[in-house]
Amino acid sequence: MKSTLLEVAKDVKDAVGEMIEQGVQSVAAPQLTPKQIQQKQGEDQKQILEARRKIAWYQKIDEEQKKVRAQSQQKEAQRLQSEQRQEQAEVQQTQIKQVQKQATPEEVLRTQIERKAGKGLGG
Repeated sequence: MKSTLLEVAKDVKDAVGEMIEQGVQSVAAPQLTPKQIQQKQGEDQKQILEARRKIAWYQKIDEEQKKVRAQSQQKEAQRLQSEQRQEQAEVQQTQIKQVQKQATPEEVLRTQIERKAGKGLGG
């Protein structure tokens, strides 16, 4: 009984193996006529052309995006430079005003001293 069971199992195993092999061959390499082969090659060429067209389109979009990013960065850099210049100008104006405020009291003091020394404006 055991030997019969082993023989049946071996036969089933062989039959299943053959079916799997036939299935793989029919899927992997179907028998095509020359006309079908030519049609398939034409379809493959169309797919290749479409893929190349899409690649070129995506590359163009990528280049345009890089260009826009570069322009944005340049504008931002210019804005920051302008802002820095404006801040520097404001600081300089503030410093000039402070210097003028400091200079004005000295001049006032000098004129006051001169008035006292000369006993007045007229004489």
